[in-house]
Amino acid sequence: MATTPLPLSDLDISALPLEKVAFFLDFDGTLADFADDPAAVVLPAAEKKSLETISRATGSAVAIVSGRSISDLERFLAPLHFPLAGVHGLERRNARGETLRMPLDEAGLQKAKSRLRAFTLGHAGILAEEKPGSIALHYRKRPELEAPCMATARAIVAENPGLKLLHGKMVIEIKAGHATKADAIRAFMQEYPFKGRHPVFAGDDATDEDAFPAVDALGGTSIKVGHGPTRAAYRAANIDEFRSWLDRAASSFVDNDTRTEAGGPDGES
Repeated sequence: MATTPLPLSDLDISALPLEKVAFFLDFDGTLADFADDPAAVVLPAAEKKSLETISRATGSAVAIVSGRSISDLERFLAPLHFPLAGVHGLERRNARGETLRMPLDEAGLQKAKSRLRAFTLGHAGILAEEKPGSIALHYRKRPELEAPCMATARAIVAENPGLKLLHGKMVIEIKAGHATKADAIRAFMQEYPFKGRHPVFAGDDATDEDAFPAVDALGGTSIKVGHGPTRAAYRAANIDEFRSWLDRAASSFVDNDTRTEAGGPDGES
């Protein structure tokens, strides 16, 4: 059920002790702007700096939870190195560097890939992005083709019960497994350095909606980036507002560290 989220400006994350907070962040539409070609996305240098600052301040309790593959995320985030959840929870690299993958319907996935490759050949401007455990149809260049894209994907999933359909922003994805971003966050929260902390999760798309109530149930804070119905507790009007908030949070963490090193909140020893 959708809620009426509070404005993100009401959320002062700096009030939480650094050793008690953990960040889980979506990538596209939350940290990085969308692009017509998914491979052309760029993470701004300012956001890399904020992520590095927050990770250092929280003892590495920052994870990226995305529909992207882990290999894609590594490329976009380099030289930074974080725990990662890719393909909407189908693959996960924990803080120890171990990569865990969920069971997949490989036969169903191969059928889906074959059908969607054929579909793109007859529809110029539609891009099929193949990922470990899934295939996504991007129709950002041809938004008028959303209906035939959806009809084709639904037909494939109806014939293969081991597959799952996801509908995001200008993208329709078929997954060969049923793990979600919520599952990935719950798994991270059982492990160092996230265990026992206050989770903060931010995402912009329909594929993030399952994670919002899961994070709230863990006693955490959920943030929707952008417009649309949501189950999140807070909302940033757009990606720029969220990135500004994240930059301010990073700056406040630096200030807190400086005051602590000086001997107290007023710099007294």
